[in-house]
Amino acid sequence: SNHYEDESDFLNSVQYFTCKIGNLEVRGIFCRAFFRNGDQVEAVVEPCDEDGYLAYALRRPIDHRLWLYPWAMKGSKANSRAALKSAGIFILPVYLCILVTITILAKQLSAFIAAFTVSTALCTFCFLISFFWNKKLLGGGSKEADKIFATLGYPDPETVDMEKEILEVFINNKSTSDPDFYFDTTTEEFLREDPDGVKWVTFYREAPPIPDYITVIDTELDDNLEDNRI
Repeated sequence: SNHYEDESDFLNSVQYFTCKIGNLEVRGIFCRAFFRNGDQVEAVVEPCDEDGYLAYALRRPIDHRLWLYPWAMKGSKANSRAALKSAGIFILPVYLCILVTITILAKQLSAFIAAFTVSTALCTFCFLISFFWNKKLLGGGSKEADKIFATLGYPDPETVDMEKEILEVFINNKSTSDPDFYFDTTTEEFLREDPDGVKWVTFYREAPPIPDYITVIDTELDDNLEDNRI
């Protein structure tokens, strides 16, 4: 069962849903969770205080789709690097232009030092504001991302960047017509048209092995058809 909220931009972006995986009730918050009844999916979940499980990620192996918790596309370190790059691209050219202007216009050493000190302080302040703003904007779900990617078996979950991953899926010297492509692009699941407004849904290349310390519940096995709160 799905329902949309339209009270804000955020609520317009997310979809609250419940579904059954086997006999386990799973709840989640994703953006346009466009899988269908009968699709084989894998879920990163944790038990809720209430009955059922809370999903942080859903993975569909047949077409390598990965639905992620809102803003959880990057691990915390990858998010910090992206925020640093975004802030630097904006502030550094401005700072260099100011330095060139000061060098040309300043007639005395004292005037140059004063202008250099003030401009450096202001640009540093603007850089820090831009960095932390971008870090919050780009990585509001980075803590959840660390948990998701660790559960899925990525060796260094904090550095995972799924925005780079999706580019590598389709640009990394492989064609979708290549028999050795990461997945079969002729399947019905892959060919379905995506709904409008999709966010935080990506493709992954290879699925790393799940760590031994993670509890895996296989709903296709008879012993796991009931929710035993493992």
